[in-house]
Amino acid sequence: MVQNGQVNKKSSKWLRLAVGAALLAGVSGAVIPDAADAADVTVSSDDTYYAGLWKKDAQGVEGKDWKFAGDNSNNTVAFDGFQMSYDHYCAAGSNMSDGEGTPGDEAVTGNTLTITNSKMWGKVAGGYSTGNQEVSGNVVTIGAGTTVADGGSLQIFGGISKSDSQNIKDNTVNILTAIKLNALKGGENSNYSAGNNGNTLNVAAKGVETEWFGGFETINFFLPSDIQVNETMLKVTNDYGTDLSGVKVGVAAQSGVSLKQGDTVNLLESQKLSNAPAETTKIADKDVKMIAAGNVLSDKEYTFTLGATDTALTATVKSITDTAGGAGNTGDSEVKNVIGSDENKASVIKTSQRVKSLVETQAAATAVLNMSSDMLTGAGFTQAKAAAAAAQAGEFAPFAAMGGSNLRVKSGSHVDTKGYNLNVGFAREVKKGNKTYLLAPVVEYGRGNYDSYQNNGIKADGKSRLWGVGVMGRQTNSRGLYYEGSLRVGRVSSDYNGWLSSVTHASYDSDSNYWAGHIGVGTVAKINGKDTLDTYAKYFYSQQDGDKVRVKIDGAADDQIEFDNVESQRLRLGARLTHQVNENSSLYGGVAYQAETKGEDRATYHGNETAAPSVKGSSVMMELGWQVKPGNGPVSVDLGVTGWAGKQRGVIGNLGLKWNF
Repeated sequence: MVQNGQVNKKSSKWLRLAVGAALLAGVSGAVIPDAADAADVTVSSDDTYYAGLWKKDAQGVEGKDWKFAGDNSNNTVAFDGFQMSYDHYCAAGSNMSDGEGTPGDEAVTGNTLTITNSKMWGKVAGGYSTGNQEVSGNVVTIGAGTTVADGGSLQIFGGISKSDSQNIKDNTVNILTAIKLNALKGGENSNYSAGNNGNTLNVAAKGVETEWFGGFETINFFLPSDIQVNETMLKVTNDYGTDLSGVKVGVAAQSGVSLKQGDTVNLLESQKLSNAPAETTKIADKDVKMIAAGNVLSDKEYTFTLGATDTALTATVKSITDTAGGAGNTGDSEVKNVIGSDENKASVIKTSQRVKSLVETQAAATAVLNMSSDMLTGAGFTQAKAAAAAAQAGEFAPFAAMGGSNLRVKSGSHVDTKGYNLNVGFAREVKKGNKTYLLAPVVEYGRGNYDSYQNNGIKADGKSRLWGVGVMGRQTNSRGLYYEGSLRVGRVSSDYNGWLSSVTHASYDSDSNYWAGHIGVGTVAKINGKDTLDTYAKYFYSQQDGDKVRVKIDGAADDQIEFDNVESQRLRLGARLTHQVNENSSLYGGVAYQAETKGEDRATYHGNETAAPSVKGSSVMMELGWQVKPGNGPVSVDLGVTGWAGKQRGVIGNLGLKWNF
């Protein structure tokens, strides 16, 4: 409050404390991990199936019961370890309004049904419509470990309509394991046909068989790592044959394929084959949904030519290109091997520079976190001490320290980080005998843009951000000896964007909690009336929690990598000389040596340890700065610049502020 032109100290104190509490509370919310997102329905046994997760039975469909995951659109259903013991139909979404067969008017779109490690029987569809409504954008994936139940048969559809609708379109079916089906169709209406209408089939396993087949405008064949010459991916067993009129065919090789130039495989076999396409079509990103796990290790690009006989559509290896040294999008219209298997040897993963690129992001996040620690223990302590000393005894006084950095960290390759950090807090100083105690709660924020570079030309970029809260303190005796420490907790978020080969683009987001702290000891000694020397030793520690992240691969399914906890331990020995120019300004300069004793970023990819970027090593630092209090105002400013050389190199600029009410 202001009374007669004067600040009411008591009210001002509570105002400052309230603002500080709001800041701390606001940031602490960012520390709490977000709740994990879950699938709408997960089915793993008969007991689960009948436990009310599905709508009531819908009668009247060929005398069979239909089960639905939810309403008409955007349902996610996963069968894992499920055993269907009799002929039953299921879909991820429908427009039956009450589960008893009453038609609804909504389109059935965006549903996802994934089946793994299960025994299935009956009809399975991404979406089911009771009338002429649109059934589109649904995805069905038949994954590893899925078989047909004993004595049964299995039919797979992207979408189904009870009417004669031609509105079953743009659905996707993924077959990722060898399985024998009764039907495999993009869509089916009451006339048992629905045209192809943009439906896509992705086949990523050899030895797939089906009696009835059709309804796909695009068929993509992803040759598995164990494919051999003259083996068959998909076989159609009915006597009527297969007409491929208007069908586009794409071919890609998964990682580990050992075919040679000129080798031929059978993409599709049929009793009769007609109107086969003459050329492959580029596999578009939108055509590949939930396909086999993307593999960033692939160093070879296969191109294929199509051929056809009266009974088979074939693919012959046209060329094989080694891309180990390349990066960036070539724009080549040929189909490339953009996906791969999970069967890579540990030695390959351990030495893969492509996988290492995914891990470099952790080094960038560590750099941003360490910069925040340096800001706090440098300009932060300086401003906290100055603010508390100028305040009334026992009161908290606000201060801030901020800075920008442009640093390069060598990690086996290197990571360039440009960012800024901010520390805001309230400092209080208490004197007891010949000792002075400084205490300051703080809020910290950091943000950095990074670029990582591999020796083989692979480049990635992204951002790292952190929010945290903590406390710092210092005890100083009358002879200038001091002890200090800090402890903070928070949350760090990072993202990644990079080309891992000329055809493989990857991205991901990562979030994890962190805690960090430091301890230090030093002494401030007067050399003469205007010069003081601060010599110190400081130990820094930080830890980011591990995180399991989903890696998005353009043109392929999501992959996964699991990051371990990242620890950083640094020991710094240094000295700073401060010269008082006059009562309102001082100049300072300093040098320090730093040893990073623990700074490896470890991860697991497909069950095997990856290469570990490391920032362990030695660096030297030199700093220059100016502390000034303009006029007789309440504000003091600290301007500084720090240069680093060695394992860590670059420039940091600091701005410290304190103000008194």
